[in-house]
Parts: sequence; C-alpha cells; structure tokens
Amino acid sequence: MQKNQLAAVILAALFLVYSCGKKGNTPNPPPNPVPGCSSGNAPANGSFVTSTSVTLSWNSVGTASAYDIYLGTTAVPTTLIAANVTGTSTTYTIPATPNTTYYWYALPKNTGGSATGCTGTVQSFTYIVITPPASLGYYVVGYMPSYRVLADIPDVKFRMTNVVVYAFYGVNGSGTISAPTSGSTLAATVTKARANNAKILLGINDGTGDGKTNFKNMASTAAGRTNFIKSVMAVVRANNLDGVDMDWEFPSTSDGTDVTFTALMKELSDTLHRDARYYLSAAVTAGKYAGGIRDAIKNEIFPYVDFFNIMAYDDFSTSTPYRHHSDYTLATVCLNYWLTTRGMPAAKAVLGIPAYGRPSGMTQSGTIKTYKDILAAGGNPQYDSATVSTTTFPSYTVYYNGQYTTKRKAKLAKDIAAGVMFWEKGQDAMDGNSLLKAACDTIGRTY
Repeated sequence: MQKNQLAAVILAALFLVYSCGKKGNTPNPPPNPVPGCSSGNAPANGSFVTSTSVTLSWNSVGTASAYDIYLGTTAVPTTLIAANVTGTSTTYTIPATPNTTYYWYALPKNTGGSATGCTGTVQSFTYIVITPPASLGYYVVGYMPSYRVLADIPDVKFRMTNVVVYAFYGVNGSGTISAPTSGSTLAATVTKARANNAKILLGINDGTGDGKTNFKNMASTAAGRTNFIKSVMAVVRANNLDGVDMDWEFPSTSDGTDVTFTALMKELSDTLHRDARYYLSAAVTAGKYAGGIRDAIKNEIFPYVDFFNIMAYDDFSTSTPYRHHSDYTLATVCLNYWLTTRGMPAAKAVLGIPAYGRPSGMTQSGTIKTYKDILAAGGNPQYDSATVSTTTFPSYTVYYNGQYTTKRKAKLAKDIAAGVMFWEKGQDAMDGNSLLKAACDTIGRTY
C-alpha cells in the first residue's frame, strides 16, 4: 500500500471514530430553571377596597411563563382562583361581605416547575362599604387654634358652631402626626365642644415653615400614606373625635402633589367613612386664580370629602392701595368657580370668612389685625375698613368683614352653598358685635 493511500485510510478511520463518539455523547438540553417568587403590586398591602370586583396585579418574574393566583380569608390562602395567567394581573369578584380581609399571592411557574416558598409574599386587603356620615345641613365651622387660651372663648361661641376644628396637629418628618407643643390641648377642646353640642374635628397641617415638605414626602408613597392614616386614626379614636380636617396648603400640579393629594384623600376617606362614623373636610384655595394650585384640586375628590372650607380671603396686594382682601365680590367669585365652573356639590361648599383684617398697598408684616382688636382701636362693627395704628405705622387703613358683610355672606351661602367657616374663634369679638353671632342670627341658628 502506498504511503498516500495508507494516510487516507487512517484519516477515514479517525473520522469515523470521532463522528460516532461525538454523536453518542451529545448532552440533553438543560431543564428550564424554576422561577423565583413574585411580589404583589395592587391592591396595596393592608389597604381597603370598596368594590367587589378586584384587580390583582404583581411583579413580573423573568423566567416565568405563567402564574397561578391563590386567594382566601386565611393567612396562607389555598384556593386557586386563576391558573396559568400569562400576564401580570387578573380580575376577581369577591363576595359582598363587608369588613372581610382577603389574603393572596401569585405563584410563578414554567416548564421546569413552580416557584417555592412564595407563601412568604402573601399580601392582604380588606373589603369595606363606604357610607359617609349624615350632612349637618348648614355648616357653621369655627377653627380653634391651640395657641388660643380656651378659657377666653365663651361657651356660647362653641354653641354657635356645629363644627369645631382643633388647629393643628402637624405632619412630622417621619410622616406621622404630632400634637402642638404648647397651648390649649386637644382633650380640653374636645370637652368644651362636646359640652356645647358641636362636632369636633382634628385639623392637620404640614407642620413645617414652608407648609408643604412633610405632606409631599409623606404622600409620595403608598406606604407613607398608610402610616400617616394609621397615625391619624390613632388620635381620632383615642380622643373620640368626629373626624378630620385636612389643611394641605397647597398641593400643586407643578410637582406632582396633585396626584398624591388625590390618592391620600381617597385613602383617608375610605378609612374615615367606614360605618358612617367620621367626617372628612378639606381647606381649599379660593379658586379665583388659574394655575397649578387651583388645578391640583381634582373633581375626583368631590365624592371623597364631606365638605370643603373655601378660603375666600387673603386676596391682598402689597403694591395696590384700597384693595379689600375678602369683600363680598370675592365670595361670589369663589362660589361661582367651585359650584358652577367646577361642579362641586353645593351641599359640600362652605364659604370661608376671616375674623381679621389686612391693609393694602403696604407690608403685611405687623399690620394684620384681629377683628376684636380692630373694634378696640375704634373700628365700627358694621363697616369693612378702619384707620388703625401701630408703633411702626402711626396711621393706616385695615380692611375686614364687619357684621353687615358677614350677614350678606351667610345669606349667600344659605342660598347657594352649605354654610360658612370662620378663621378663627379667638379673633372674633366676644360680645354682641361677634361675626359668628351675625351669621347665626342671619340663618336662624339658635345658640
């Protein structure tokens, strides 16, 4: 055999051996790895739902091809309500049994099997029926700041109002609420309100100098809103209050707080309105000026809130003289905007009236006067302006609401809205010149 032929035979033999060996040792494809667990997105863990049709959603797991959904009323649910769901949400109808808590989780799976240990991702929600408390008819709301001496406010001023708002607990840096550090206590104010047949609401403001930072931070997450509401309800229940007044001044469309404010009011309403127990009110902008603050109050919240305290005052100018900060015309403009342009239910619109005066065309620092101080300085209770003085400003004009204008506003609110609100009790006169008295006499409220 020639050398070339021998080499060809050897190569052929090697190729045959190599080919057979390779074909016989080809491994099977590796199995699809079992996916890990998912976590729920909605409803938020521990939240309330008000519809029997509930959409459950969860986070996607990259190696999962489908999900089995378990739901029940025990902490580790075993009832399969949806199998082989290829998306990340499913809608399920629960029984219409109020105050029932449901537990659920999504179990990822693929051809390699189902995830293990996923009962640790169980989340819950509670089905509730929302029933707002009965309307009080014509609201007469009076704020009672903690810094006022409670004993200085006669009982009759509490009888004149059917709603007293204790002002204020503040949102703190952790997103819960804190009591004011000095002044009249909530407990003492509750006792006085109860003795004079008035509802008592907890007023809550931001608790910071800028009026927005703590609200904004708290409301930015579902967990933050939940913790805030738990803190609020602990105070409401411990003090046997009748509800909550929210004084977020002001959410805005410019920073997204219009969205989080709406979510907060919805969740707070769901909590307060279980079993027709508690009221929810909110202080809102006058509505005269277009912009992000006015637009942040969405029509969506109208059903959530029992009444709105429309702050129809502080329309002042430091550069234009002779401009009243809260005249009768402003009241008509504000009510027209909220009732006609925006469609706020008239039964929920409460017109704000100031018990203080402001100058115009000059600084506001050190020149704002309470109504009772204006009268003490010689102002007429039937007029809307007076000449007053301070050590810094020997003579200037302060603009306020006297009894005549207060009566007109109270009548306007009776004709087309739901009542009046006063900021605040301690600024009013404590005698027959009282603005609260003028309003009550006009609408026929006995006290």
